Amino acid sequence: MIRKVFALCACCLAWASATAQVFDNHAVIALREAGLGEATLLTKINSLPCAYDVSTDGLISLKKAGVTDPVIAAMVSRCIASSRAQGIDNGSMDPLVKHAPGIYLAQDWLPDQRVVLLRPATGSGTRTTGNGSVLFPLKSMLTLPQPTSQNHALSKRPTFYFYFDTADRNVSDFGVERSVAAQSPSEFSLVRFRIKGNAREIEVGRLSAYFSISLRKGVNSKDTTAFVATEVGDGIFKVSASDDMPPGEYAFIFSGESGRSRVYDFSVAAETASSKVGATK
Repeated sequence: MIRKVFALCACCLAWASATAQVFDNHAVIALREAGLGEATLLTKINSLPCAYDVSTDGLISLKKAGVTDPVIAAMVSRCIASSRAQGIDNGSMDPLVKHAPGIYLAQDWLPDQRVVLLRPATGSGTRTTGNGSVLFPLKSMLTLPQPTSQNHALSKRPTFYFYFDTADRNVSDFGVERSVAAQSPSEFSLVRFRIKGNAREIEVGRLSAYFSISLRKGVNSKDTTAFVATEVGDGIFKVSASDDMPPGEYAFIFSGESGRSRVYDFSVAAETASSKVGATK
């Protein structure tokens, strides 16, 4: 009986962490290669918030993978149409200038200061370790490919701006289908990844037994970093860590009501002389 319970709980842990994946360029390509038609892909794209890479390189990769022009156009439209219509400037360092909903990293160490949008990362999979005992509890680990994020912060205490669509509590770049979107940075966890081989990983669930069975879903508090959020406008928050952050791999993680998670990853690099000069300008 106990073995069956362990097996069931292990499946729950695997499901919870597997749902951290988002619908992005790789997902579109995977569905096309699986034989799904254009109409199905268009319906899927139009029902979810933008999590696509619509840069020049991203579009070229989609085309080479055989994604049709109407599907690519729908992905681009999903990401930028509303921003243009509202006169949004996603690169402006002025926090009160309109930005599309999302998390932005302030590149204030550069002479030409601006902010960059952090796209949600896609997990490469999950793995379960341990056997469910007191000494070796079952752990579910969310894994991100590559040992380093593509988003680099050259500051010990980088600044982020969170922009929320206060008029839409159902779907935004933070939310997931059929869930309530985030409305405050307090709904996020700032975590530090462990490097495992050629990937980054974080614990997202644990199962142990000692007289009774204990199941925990979510990020381990030992892996979290405290941060301070200051509201600077309607649905606009300035966010930074409470203390200097050691060089390493980090992310803001948001878990929706459906149990799905979104991971906004970044690296904190050792400050260089040029970054210090840029930050003082």
